[in-house]
Amino acid sequence: MSSLLSHLLRTPGLTGAVMPSSRYLALEMVRAAGQVHHVVELGAGTGPVTRELRKRLPLASLVAVEIQPALAQTLRTQFAGLDVRQDCAHEVLNGLDYSDPAAVVSSLPFRSLPQDLREDTQASIERFLRRVPGSRLVQFTYLPQAPFTASADFRWLKVCAVWRNAPPAGVWVLQSRPTA
Repeated sequence: MSSLLSHLLRTPGLTGAVMPSSRYLALEMVRAAGQVHHVVELGAGTGPVTRELRKRLPLASLVAVEIQPALAQTLRTQFAGLDVRQDCAHEVLNGLDYSDPAAVVSSLPFRSLPQDLREDTQASIERFLRRVPGSRLVQFTYLPQAPFTASADFRWLKVCAVWRNAPPAGVWVLQSRPTA
């Protein structure tokens, strides 16, 4: 926790949390991801969601994205063989393409990100979801509303509330709207 707190104090717009996600929140995010072959974790931080992803989806390829160098290095040390990308989420997403559906599992603090970074990230998530049909974004938020306003061809679904997290959080899924 002290590592996350120090990052919050140095870079509040990029960190967004005082405490790591609880194992209960991490588990619900993995459940919402579903059984997929590919997972891209955005804002992996100190690794609580990463741990559950590796445990519950051991055969899926996993790319962990973390912009902060010290946290990215901690992930590399903690999870041997993990594909850790120390870069902006939108840069990584723009370079990925899969032939079958993927889950983008995000702990990014959209409401506190600098506006240009938030807009670039949201746009790249939507481009990725369009490029890889059947894919989904799993995002949590501390507020009782969708994490961000998505384009009209997408829809948000609130999956659950996780009360055993500090603070309590909602897990949301963003997917393409079905075509008529």
